[in-house]
Amino acid sequence: MTKIHLEMDQNQYQKLVEAVFLGTWMVNSTKLELDEDFEEIRELVLSKYKEAGLEDKVSYLEAFGIHDLEKDYEKQLFQDYVDEYEEHSFWDMLIEKLSEKKLKEEYGTIPTPLSDEMIERRLQIEEKIAQVLEEKGLTHLDFNK
Repeated sequence: MTKIHLEMDQNQYQKLVEAVFLGTWMVNSTKLELDEDFEEIRELVLSKYKEAGLEDKVSYLEAFGIHDLEKDYEKQLFQDYVDEYEEHSFWDMLIEKLSEKKLKEEYGTIPTPLSDEMIERRLQIEEKIAQVLEEKGLTHLDFNK
């Protein structure tokens, strides 16, 4: 098997740690069992933390035989990236699901792919729902108009 060697500065390595942590979290967050391929990569990347001088952000958990992010660092990454992503995703998915519901009410069964007319109508519905949500919030959303 061919080995790949990367050279990076401390800042690049820290961004790689963050990307691997966030990616592994996303992959494993909905699973009962961890994806071992992702965990293997995560462990490989985190194991180089001393070389990069990141002892304040990563540590070795001897009891488990793995490397992990310090809790404050992990919490900061969630605040900086995951919370914002989840908030944004929630509203996008809500608008998408509500527009899909409205489209089914208007057209019945929805074919795949959508016709040009249905795409245009869906975009109109999404725009209207987004506007109502932005102006009045979730509690004032009314489908009877």
